[in-house]
Amino acid sequence: NAQSDFSSANQFLTEGEGVTNHLPFSPDLIAPELDGIIDGTSTSLRWSASDVDNDSLTFDVYLDTASTPLTKVSENQTATTYNASNLIAATTYYFKVVVKDGKGGETIGQVWSFSTK
Repeated sequence: NAQSDFSSANQFLTEGEGVTNHLPFSPDLIAPELDGIIDGTSTSLRWSASDVDNDSLTFDVYLDTASTPLTKVSENQTATTYNASNLIAATTYYFKVVVKDGKGGETIGQVWSFSTK
């Protein structure tokens, strides 16, 4: 049996407070209703979002007729509303919101959809 001598215990300390940043929560849809049908060619996209760290949040909004929206229609906005206008009648639109906390945390929301009459 091979044995070794007992070694002494060591401690390592860091100075200052540890910094933790939690990702923002995924946004919740307020309007329009998921898969809803709207009258007209404009609507207000509304959502809510929060962050456990109470960081200030900004939002990127993507809106497209493709089921994976790639067209960024608004960047770094602070409002939880985006007014979509000049929509085409009888068309399905898809949108998503990316929530950013300003400390590098980003959460990509799910894709929501609505249609115009």
